[in-house]
Amino acid sequence: MKKIPALLLALTMVFALAACGSQAAKTPLLAMGNSDVPVGQYTQKILDFYGLDEEKLAGAGLITYGSNVKEVTTQVSESSVGCGIVYCTDAFSAGLTVVDSATAEMCGQVIYPAAVLNVSKNPEAAQAFLDYLSSPEAMAIFEEVGFTPVGDTVTAAEAAETEAVELTVFAAASMTETLTAIKSLYEAAHPNVTLVYNFDSSGTLKTQIQEGAECDVFISAGQKQMNQLDISASPDVNTEGLDFVLAGSRINLLENKVVLVVPDGNPANIKSFDDLAAALK
Repeated sequence: MKKIPALLLALTMVFALAACGSQAAKTPLLAMGNSDVPVGQYTQKILDFYGLDEEKLAGAGLITYGSNVKEVTTQVSESSVGCGIVYCTDAFSAGLTVVDSATAEMCGQVIYPAAVLNVSKNPEAAQAFLDYLSSPEAMAIFEEVGFTPVGDTVTAAEAAETEAVELTVFAAASMTETLTAIKSLYEAAHPNVTLVYNFDSSGTLKTQIQEGAECDVFISAGQKQMNQLDISASPDVNTEGLDFVLAGSRINLLENKVVLVVPDGNPANIKSFDDLAAALK
């Protein structure tokens, strides 16, 4: 077997180590939502708060994305990133370790608006369900995973028995666990009502509504997506003059929090948003 000259072997090893170092440097440190979903928009505000250039960091391979918050939690759970920014409710559901919470100064309040749509075929039944979501019974389920009520809880009025109706509810993916539990309770108390859920990113749901999808109730993880469907919202936001929100039905239902989560063992040793910002700079 022909022997490799010592100098050539040494140079080969140096180049190999350099390549490994380059690859390691490109290992994604942060998973965040896409810019068209609320959790991604809140994360962008946090990056701006720290003076970080998202485009530059993404180009360097330090940021990776998810089309909704569930995809971000999966990346963190699988340890394919050093940390992720999600809602506290999703961290709870995924069993992830929370190391820090964002302040209102960093990204604003995380408010979930909800409304009956004026394209609903069953507006009275839809309003009755929306009222129920503000009841103590429903709020107890929301609070178990980290949501907090925005306003006072109210005792929902008993809906009059009607013929069988099917209500289609479009809701942010971060509400999957809670609304699934609420479905069982509500249908047991209202056997004439069948709830059909469509969970996805708020941006995707907004687009589906705009394109004509049947929907009775819309619950967004951000004000922007609801505003884009609400004719009473500022034209700077509702730039297309869309009119899908039933007048008088819109409420601010819940508040969530944006948190920093890490995989088991915290291999990147990120313990706070300050740590994350320092590591990204």
